[in-house]
Parts: sequence; structure tokens; C-alpha cells
Amino acid sequence: MDGTIRRLTEIVEYTMERHRVLLGNLANSDTPNYRAKDLRFRTVFDEELLRMRRTSPLHIRALEAGGRMVATERNGAGWLDGNDVEEDVEMARITENSILYQTAIRLLNGRFKMYRNLLTGR
Repeated sequence: MDGTIRRLTEIVEYTMERHRVLLGNLANSDTPNYRAKDLRFRTVFDEELLRMRRTSPLHIRALEAGGRMVATERNGAGWLDGNDVEEDVEMARITENSILYQTAIRLLNGRFKMYRNLLTGR
């Protein structure tokens, strides 16, 4: 599989998982002490950080090893009940995530069409 298809597939998987997390935030917008969560997609820079070794306890810790997605809590100020979910912010993030998903799908479709045309000689 070519590198572009692999990377676009990773982005599609990331956006689907992030969508699930963001919807979970909305579902818990009235849950006391609920902290909003998000996913971050590891970049090439983050992967370089993973290669660094921590040789002293005084060194800054690099990111933990794992998949391409990193779960994070946003640590917002929160409401009186300790919940920090802002529904309008979550909706904006869902919209942004949806646009990224749609873009990756369109690029994947274009890539597949290019290969199909190459194989059929069109």
C-alpha cells in the first residue's frame, strides 16, 4: 500500500475515534465532575520525541509509546458542579473533525480513482 493511502487511512480512523470521544463529552455535559476529553493525532515531531531516551530523572519525559492517537483531558476551568464541557465548543470541534474526515475520504477516493485509471489505461 502506498504511504499516502496509509496516512489517509490513519486520519480516517483518528477522526472516527475522535468523533466518538467528542460525542461522549456532549453526552456527559450534565454529569457532575466530568472532564472533557479529546484525542490528539501524533505527528512526525511527536514520533521523533518517542525516539529520545531519558537517561536522567531530571530530563523531561518524552511521550509514552503507543498508537498514533493520544487521549488527553483539556483541563478547562469548569462550572460550579466541576464539569468543564462547553456544548458550543464541543459542537465546533465535532464540525472541525467532520471536515477533516470528509477531506481525507475525498483524497482517498481520488487516490483510488487514480490507481483504477492507471490499471484500466484511461
